[in-house]
Amino acid sequence: MESCKSVSTPLAVNEKLSKSDGDAKADVTQYRSLIGCLLYLTATRPDLMFSASLLSRFMHSPSVTHLGVGKRVLRYIRGTTDFGIWYNKGDGKFEGFVDSDWAGSVDDSKSTSGYVFSLGSCVFSWNSKKQDVVAQSSAEAEYIDAAAASNQAIWIKKVLSDLNHVQEEPIVLWCDNKPAIAIAKNPIQHGRTKHINVKFHAIREAEQYGDVKLQHCSSEEQLAAILMKALPSAKFMELRSKLGVFLKSFKEEC
Repeated sequence: MESCKSVSTPLAVNEKLSKSDGDAKADVTQYRSLIGCLLYLTATRPDLMFSASLLSRFMHSPSVTHLGVGKRVLRYIRGTTDFGIWYNKGDGKFEGFVDSDWAGSVDDSKSTSGYVFSLGSCVFSWNSKKQDVVAQSSAEAEYIDAAAASNQAIWIKKVLSDLNHVQEEPIVLWCDNKPAIAIAKNPIQHGRTKHINVKFHAIREAEQYGDVKLQHCSSEEQLAAILMKALPSAKFMELRSKLGVFLKSFKEEC
């Protein structure tokens, strides 16, 4: 793939993959080796997080289609080998963005959660993962995602405290789903949430104690969208730059 033609995005728009797509089976060893390499790259490339997470769901029995999508990701990497995260020195606000793709999985209708955390110039913590349970609404999917993000935020807050970077104010989590925010802030809505696993309600306590603060943002400003679905080229590159992933020559000029 060293001489392949590069592409602008790792996945085609609205890419949907299934375990039973009917195609012939691919070489399992080759596919698992490819996914292992992609997962290694996600440690420094948040723009690869969703594609690597999506493809890793099919490692037990990959098809030719799955391998083809993996090769497209390699074509994207071929054109962005000089990209990386650029951290500026200076004070910054610790905040997070949470988003989910409701029932995005073709096989089991489970949603994909995505969140990112930034502290100043760009992001330093990110995650994209299929949820363990089936959400019955987009609000529930976002609520589950926000609960996972709040746990991560509280843990990061403790780590920063050990590094003498104490966060006195609540950590703001930006979410583009108003019903999910209302559920987290208003325990009275028990009738709408009694079917949700108890462990996800921990975010209510985090809100009450001032550890985190859910706030609404528009879908256009949602940075975590790049971690839970395939996006058009222009939108993908816009969010990629907002995450802090830039071309090496751009960093040198600045």
